[in-house]
Amino acid sequence: VAGVATAVEVTVEADTLIATSSSSVGNVLPEYKVRDLPLGSRNVLDLISTTAGTGPSEGAIDGNFAGGRVSAVNITRDGFVVGNGRYNQGTFSATYVSPDLVEEVRVVTATVDAEAGRGSGQVQMATRSGTNQFRGSVFWTNQNSALDAANWFNNFNNSEADWENRNQFVGRIAGPIIRNKTFFFFLMEEQRDVTKQSVI
Repeated sequence: VAGVATAVEVTVEADTLIATSSSSVGNVLPEYKVRDLPLGSRNVLDLISTTAGTGPSEGAIDGNFAGGRVSAVNITRDGFVVGNGRYNQGTFSATYVSPDLVEEVRVVTATVDAEAGRGSGQVQMATRSGTNQFRGSVFWTNQNSALDAANWFNNFNNSEADWENRNQFVGRIAGPIIRNKTFFFFLMEEQRDVTKQSVI
């Protein structure tokens, strides 16, 4: 039992909060998580399943979003709707969302804010912007199945192993145009994907 003069302090990391004045339930993925968490597909929307209350989505109605269909989730980037819910494709965005393009991802699984206007859940993304310092990155990633084993069906049908060679090239730079007033952000990303698959 604590004494009269004992003080108990509870602190919470700032990036785990959505809003203290809102009844929303969800999570915020800040820039360092978007940057550091591994993404084989390099699509930010694959990080949604790291939030409690969400499940994986591989097809039109697979997975769940707080018990609801993923096709009913509203996906926005900088306030503009980029979701394909109209075509029943769930949380897949109408455009590819690179982790080099997005600064922060906010996932709301329950009690959707009235400001969003629709959706049983929300995925809100904010685009990166320039600062007073020049910053950027360049990288190339390669996924090559030359060393992968054949899958069970290839072995069963005595066919050659499937093959894929995917290359992604990314370059981005941001900085000031007029210090403290105007900034720029430039991103270039290219993907080349060559695949061979045996189907019987």
